[in-house]
Amino acid sequence: MNVLLVAHSFPRYPGDAAGAFLLSLARGQRELGHQVLAVAPHAPGLPLDDELDGVRVQRYRYAPDAAETLAYAGTMHEQVLRSWPARARLVALVAAARRAVRRAARAFRPDVIHVHWWFPGGLAVWPRRPAGPGVVLTSHGTDLFLLDRFPVARWLARPVFRAADQVTVISTPLVARVQALGVAAERITVVPMPLDAATFAAAPERPRDRGLLLFAGRLVERKGAEFALRAVAALREQGRAVRLLVVGAGPERPGLERLAAALGVETAVEFRGPVAPAELADLYRRAGALLMPAVTDWKGEQEGFGMVLVEAMQCGLPVVATRSGGIPDVVRDGATGLLVPERDPAALARAVARLLDEPGLAERLARAARADVASRFAPARIARTFEAIYRRAMGAR
Repeated sequence: MNVLLVAHSFPRYPGDAAGAFLLSLARGQRELGHQVLAVAPHAPGLPLDDELDGVRVQRYRYAPDAAETLAYAGTMHEQVLRSWPARARLVALVAAARRAVRRAARAFRPDVIHVHWWFPGGLAVWPRRPAGPGVVLTSHGTDLFLLDRFPVARWLARPVFRAADQVTVISTPLVARVQALGVAAERITVVPMPLDAATFAAAPERPRDRGLLLFAGRLVERKGAEFALRAVAALREQGRAVRLLVVGAGPERPGLERLAAALGVETAVEFRGPVAPAELADLYRRAGALLMPAVTDWKGEQEGFGMVLVEAMQCGLPVVATRSGGIPDVVRDGATGLLVPERDPAALARAVARLLDEPGLAERLARAARADVASRFAPARIARTFEAIYRRAMGAR
C-alpha cells in the first residue's frame, strides 16, 4: 500500500518536536510493509526532498525563506488574524500544497491519502476526483474548534469532511463536532496519535525530585500554565518547598513571568523554554509530577488530547490534569492519574499535596499509567488501526 501523508507540520530534522507523532505514525506504516511519502511546507534551511527515519519527505515553498513563518510554530491562526501579508501567504500555502499533492500523486500513485487537519491540509485534496485514491481526514481538535470562532468557515469545512471516505479524531469529545458537519457515525473513528516509545521509554528506576513539578506545553491560555503557577503559590504558602519548571514557549510567557513575581514565587519557578524530546524525556523521569491544568479558552478551544500526558505516563511520572477536552480519554481519575476541575488552582494544589503526602499513591498511579499507555498508545497498535481505516477508505472508492 502507498500512503501519501499531507500535513502542515512534520518534523524538519531528527529529534524535532513539530509533528513528531506524524513521523511515528509514518514509521508504523513502514513497519507494516507500506510505503509512505509525506508532503509538508518548506521552512528556511530545509531541503525540498528529504528522508527522516526512512520516511521520504517532499516540501513545497510558498514564500521566500524569510517569509515562510506560518508552519511549525503553532501560530498560523494568530499570524493570519493579525496581518494581511500573512493572509496572502496562507493563500499561497494552500495553492502550493495543492500543486505539491498533485505532483506527488502522479509520481507516487498513492492508494490512500491521509490528510491531517482539515485546514489547511484538507483544502489540498478538495474537491477531489471521483476516481482518485481513498482519503482519510484526521482532525486534531484545533481545526474543529476554529469553527466555533469562525462559524462562517463551516460552509467550507462541511464539504471537506463529507468528501473524506473515513474521518478520524484524536479524542471522544470531537466525534459530535464531526457529526454536526454531516459525517455519518460509521465513517468516524477515534484514534489517538502514537507515542514515540523509543524516546519516551521508561528509564531504570532512580530517585525522583518529588518537590519538582513540571509543566510542558505551549504558553497559551488553553494550556493553563497560569493555574500551575497559582497552585505552586498555594502549596508554598502551606510551607511545602515545591518548585515549578515550565517547559515551552508562547505569547503568554511575559505575562506568566509577571504573575510569578506578583505571587511571590519567581524564585521557585524556572521558565526553561522549548527543549528537545530527549531532554523532555529526561525531565519526565526526574520530576515529581506533571501538571496539565488545561482550560477552555476564550475562543472555546480545549485540549484535544494531550500527548505530553501520554509521554509523561510512559516515563513513570505521576500526572495531575483537568477534566477538559480529550484529557479524560487519556487519564482515568484515581486509577492512572488525578483529575481536577478547570480553573481551580486550589483543587490542583490539593491533588499535588496528595501525591506528596502519599508516595504509595503516586507510585501506584504511575505504575498503572505506564502499563495503560504502553498498551493503548503503542505505535504498532495504532499503525494497525490506521491500516484497517486505510483499507476501508480504499474500499469506499
